[in-house]
Amino acid sequence: MAEVRVIARVVAREGKTNELEALLRKLIVPTRAEVGCIFYELFQSNIPGLFYFNELWESQAHLNAHSASRHCIEILGEAKALLQEPLEVNLLKSVE
Repeated sequence: MAEVRVIARVVAREGKTNELEALLRKLIVPTRAEVGCIFYELFQSNIPGLFYFNELWESQAHLNAHSASRHCIEILGEAKALLQEPLEVNLLKSVE
């Protein structure tokens, strides 16, 4: 199985950065405990309200299971009201 790299971009509505950050932080511990998660990191940009997830999964099946997990669905569902734009998920491939 091929590893899957993900960069996901999340943009908060004006005035909702702290609330969104608190919600996104709730994803870290349960996601890192998921089978197939090699790493899962949350970063806040120097641009206010902009967050990035940096993820590595053992396979597409593991990423799919994460996307369907209860914690992911519930937290991202709750976060929708705080987002300036839809969650952007990018699957990456090496160009070396």
